Order: sequence, then structure tokens, then C-alpha cells
Amino acid sequence: MELNRRIEAFAFLGGILKGYPERKGEENGSLYDILDDAVTRASNENPWFVREFIEHTLGDWSVNLEKEKIVSWLRPYEKQLKGKVMKKDVAVIMAGNIPLVGLHDFLSVLISGNHFTGRLSSGDPYLLPTLAKILIRFDPGWEVMIAFTGEKLTGFDAVIATGSNNSANYFEYYFSKYPHIIRKNRNAIAILNGHETEDELAGLADDVFLYFGMGCRNVSKLYVPAGYDFSPLFLSFRSYERFIRHHKWMNNHEYYNSVFLLNGIPALDNGFMLLTENKLIASPPAVLYYEFYEDATELMTRLSVQQDEIQVVVCTAGAPLPHCLPGQAQSPALTDYADEVNTLQFLLQLS
Repeated sequence: MELNRRIEAFAFLGGILKGYPERKGEENGSLYDILDDAVTRASNENPWFVREFIEHTLGDWSVNLEKEKIVSWLRPYEKQLKGKVMKKDVAVIMAGNIPLVGLHDFLSVLISGNHFTGRLSSGDPYLLPTLAKILIRFDPGWEVMIAFTGEKLTGFDAVIATGSNNSANYFEYYFSKYPHIIRKNRNAIAILNGHETEDELAGLADDVFLYFGMGCRNVSKLYVPAGYDFSPLFLSFRSYERFIRHHKWMNNHEYYNSVFLLNGIPALDNGFMLLTENKLIASPPAVLYYEFYEDATELMTRLSVQQDEIQVVVCTAGAPLPHCLPGQAQSPALTDYADEVNTLQFLLQLS
């Protein structure tokens, strides 16, 4: 399949996502039905995949899959893409922490002209295969380029695997003889100066709570100046007060609240989120860690040593690590590669 045809296919997919859930474009009504069935099954079977958040990620991807954005993303690699002849079989082992977390890898493998074999997470088995069906409906030529399997992966030329730190150690050992990208645990952090506006704090609330904080780009740790007043922050968090009605979230809240009380660990509690001082970066659902700092320059130096744990820094000023403004952590562009590893360049080097 020629590059232009591949681009048109993903732009078509983006159009379908943009029309959902309003179901615009009656000529593609059956495709919306297929997508809606997958969304319903995913939200029914995984309590963390609420429809609101599935629709949010579909909306974000509808923007990224606009033709102009795909073309812009691929422009630096156009010569390599058009000159590519040998297709490789790329195995992709996907996490299931948030909806469609493996879509960027799926896109990268296929847009680069390679064959995709996906090993889906049990937490997200419906959404990506449904997007594959939409691509195949646009052009049946995709059918020979896309496969999903629950069996042992065999016959592949390269591997992209995302998992926990423990599983990453296994992946490194098992796939060591193949070209590979192995991703471990990472989280987003936020550096506050105490002068954030209401809009900036509202954006930070999205960075914390979207997808129940499960994503590698969710803020799990705050760095705040000494004497920081948490009241405005808690006020912004009220936009997610509906989490009180989510049983799995509140189970976490109640569990960690009990742990903190039993161990004498001070924590701020707004009824559905616990804030506690901790040196670690990764916090569990319903808990947000924070740490005070005195000097911003010294903090940046310290964080640079921990960069392997940090996916992105949310801040209103610059930072030496990948960073974004509040509210943008969960809306990465196509060029925002996980763990700062250029997936597309890796795939093009395979040939």
C-alpha cells in the first residue's frame, strides 16, 4: 500500500472518531455502530474505562489523525517512507492502563509500511481491533498487515513492549536478540510556583484525574514551594468530585486513608483524594504525592537525575525535561514519543 493511501486511511479513521459520539456522516453509520459497540463493551467490562474517558481519548485522537497533522509528522521522514521496500513484522505488546494506550504504536508501525501483530492487554481488548476493522473497511489491503493474538508471539522481526518495571526486565531478557523498544513505568509531575491562575489549576486537575490517574502522562506528584496554600488547588479538584460515586476509586481512597491513619502519616483529604508528602514520584489511584522545594534551580538539577521516572513535567515555565502547560499532559502530539524514544525512526531503521 502506497504511503499516500496509508495517510488517507488514517485520516478517514480520524474523521470517524471526530463524528463519534454525535454520529455525523450518515453514509458511515454502520462504522459508528461498530465503534459504539466496542465502547459499550469496554466500559461495561473494565470499571476504569468509563465512557466519558473513552470518548475523551477518541476526541484527542480525532485531532491527531487530521490529514494535515499526519503529513506534518511524517514530513522529516518522507524520503525514507517512500523508499521503503522491505516490510518487517513488528510485535507490539500493549499495556491496558488507559483506553487505546497502544494506538500510537499501532499507527507508527502501519504508517511506516510494516506489519503489525498486537498482543492486547486483557483490560483493553476491544477498542484497537475495532479501529483496525474501520481501516480494513476503508481499504481491505490492511487485512494482511494487521493481526492480533493472544498466543505466544512468534515470527517477528522487532518488538515494542510496554509494561511495568518488573515486566520490562522480563521483556529485556526475552527479546534481547531482537531490535526492540522496552518501556517501563513513568509518570508526569507538576511544578507549581503558587501563582497559578484558576484556569491553570483547572488544567492541572485534568492532568491529575483524567483516566483516573492511570496514564504515564498523569500527574502523580506535585512539587510546591515552601508554605504553599493547597486551598485553591483543592477548589479546582472539585470538578472531579463525581469520583465519589466510582466504587473502585473510592475503595482506593478508603484503603489508603486507613493505611495513613494507622501509620500516623499526615494527609490532606477532600473526600475523594488524599495528598501526602512523599519523596516518591509514582502514587497510587486516589493519592497524590507532594514535596516542598526551596530553590527551583536546585529542584531541576535533582529531577534531571530522576528523568527515567518522568514522562513529562507540567509547569507554567520552561524545564530541562519534556514539559507542557497545565491541562495538556494528556493531549500529546504525534511527535511526543513515550519515554522520548522516536518510535517512527526506530521502525524506519529496521530496513
